[in-house]
Amino acid sequence: MSKDKLSKDKKNDNTDKKVKSHKSECNCDDNAPNKCDCGDDCDCKTESKEKEYLELAQRIQAEFENYKKRNLEIVATSYHNGISAVVNKLLPSLDSFQQAKGNITDVQMLSGLDLIYSQIMSALASFGVTRIDCLGKIFDPNFHNAVLVEKNEKYEDEVILEEYQAGFMMNNKVIRPSSVKINKL
Repeated sequence: MSKDKLSKDKKNDNTDKKVKSHKSECNCDDNAPNKCDCGDDCDCKTESKEKEYLELAQRIQAEFENYKKRNLEIVATSYHNGISAVVNKLLPSLDSFQQAKGNITDVQMLSGLDLIYSQIMSALASFGVTRIDCLGKIFDPNFHNAVLVEKNEKYEDEVILEEYQAGFMMNNKVIRPSSVKINKL
């Protein structure tokens, strides 16, 4: 063996002996590593640091998981809000389309407009937007806006008699309530 290797082996043996002798001299309480007064290179302080770093890593990992969940919720909410905003801008055009359809008497023209209207409605349905069905239903202020009241003995109280403006909702959230006339006894 060479001299360098022998001196290196001796150093390693001395370090091992110091650690072993220090461990035997350590009077620390394993349950209270912060109260150790043995010195900086005590094993109990090293274990305490390891535990501290592990807890920190776990906390950071949990915070990152929460961050990812929050971002997914924000993305979904932003998507739905964007669709809702676009639909709100298109609804007046759809109302005008319906009014124009009511003034046309040509049967072929009406069938063409009905086809276009059904395509628009199916496009809206693909985004989760549906028309609020209200005629003959009981008035619900969450879905309907009463603009007129009429007294008609043929119908129950607060039944919707007529719809003036169609209401729409998206995924159980009202985009625009229906403007209706209700029966008031």
